Amino acid sequence: MDDCWNHIGIAGDGSCAELPRVVHCRNCEVYARAGRGLLERTPPAGYLEQWALQLAAPPRQEDADTLSAVLFRIASERFALPTAAFAEAVEVRPVHRIPHRSGPLLLGFVNIRGELQLCVSLAALLHVERAAERQPARPRLAVVERNGARWVFPVDELMGVHHVPRRALAAPPATDVHDAAALTEALFDHAGQRVALLDAQLLFERLRRAIG
Repeated sequence: MDDCWNHIGIAGDGSCAELPRVVHCRNCEVYARAGRGLLERTPPAGYLEQWALQLAAPPRQEDADTLSAVLFRIASERFALPTAAFAEAVEVRPVHRIPHRSGPLLLGFVNIRGELQLCVSLAALLHVERAAERQPARPRLAVVERNGARWVFPVDELMGVHHVPRRALAAPPATDVHDAAALTEALFDHAGQRVALLDAQLLFERLRRAIG
């Protein structure tokens, strides 16, 4: 079995050409086929013992020193969220407004795999200005999840999974606690551009308070 996810996928160096499309290896057809194959085959001798040893082993040093994050662009601003917060990315589809509820932040409902999910605007939440936007858009819908809560938001471009050395993370500038910039956990550079790493816990809490 070709466990490409451990070499060029999210657990490897992130060089897989399919990552920009699928965002996470668990959304990839190769990963799904491998999973079905494992479930359908007879476990070889020593299989359980091997996994017990592997799970008991301490994490690799490079894993502790590296952050896996999904990068995305809204207008001219670049943001990132930890890969664990991303469930999937899908093609843009109609967003259905909610009478007397939809507005700049809550865009409405969107159908994701047969389920209606709340779609919000991070551009509105983060106060991203669109007036100066000059870059070509490759719009997608990002689906994020944390502790059972799910949100969908449109992005102008998904730039895939990247492994960021933790030593490259810089503290964000001080800001008012009520300002959207307070959701930024750290800053780092990617391809010559500044990226704001969002705090997933604070983001979900801000959305819950704003929409709920």
